Amino acid sequence: MDKASKTNLPFAVIRVVSLLLLALPGVASAAWPLDEEWTRRIEAKGLTRFVHHGVERADESVQPAAWLVSESLQFGTWANFPLNDTRSHELALAAAYTRWFENGTAVEFAVTHYHLRDARAGHPGHTAELSLTLSRSIGPGRVEATYLRDVKRQADLGEVAYAGEWALKSLGAFLNYRAYLGAKAAADALPNLPGPKVADSYTYFGADLTVPYRIGGATIVTVGVHYAGTKGARPFWSPIAAPVQAKLWATLAATYEF
Repeated sequence: MDKASKTNLPFAVIRVVSLLLLALPGVASAAWPLDEEWTRRIEAKGLTRFVHHGVERADESVQPAAWLVSESLQFGTWANFPLNDTRSHELALAAAYTRWFENGTAVEFAVTHYHLRDARAGHPGHTAELSLTLSRSIGPGRVEATYLRDVKRQADLGEVAYAGEWALKSLGAFLNYRAYLGAKAAADALPNLPGPKVADSYTYFGADLTVPYRIGGATIVTVGVHYAGTKGARPFWSPIAAPVQAKLWATLAATYEF
């Protein structure tokens, strides 16, 4: 298999998975026999920048996605296509299971596999993230505590957040809010770089404000404003070597459910 074929293989796999998510929800029901309704979602999102754990991974981007969800299970695939740098194309496959308890507590376990089309020196072309999130209703919102493991970088992440919603009665919509604080430490932040391991760590913080608005019975349009900052991070955490600074960006997404 030549280099071009290897590069295109993950893209082909994700395309196939997307078709399965859209066409075969019954397969998931048979594989996990739960008496739940399944919803299919197709989403297209525009971002003025793509930020992950406080680190900018790409500038202006378009992010299509496909999801198959129930009350307890979620399967999906998404891609990030930067408008100015084709080297930073990124693809992901995700799966999550959530268990709800009568007292309002929820436990979620998620697995996400990332593929970077043309990773720069030292950055992993493939990595997986495993996460465990505990959440509980407190006041008008929910407190969330997350532990995440970045397998390729041998990195541990801890994050606490508070999320909720505020009714916008005049618009017939809700303002969703989420504020978070986290820290990430890696045994090797650049695992594909020859030589000694590059151990490093940083902290990050941020907030998300989004307003989803339902149009008809199946379409949701979501407008969002986001902010994130880091402390102690260095540019090599970013696959595009983005400068370490506070970031403000906006998102616009359209979701169709069926």
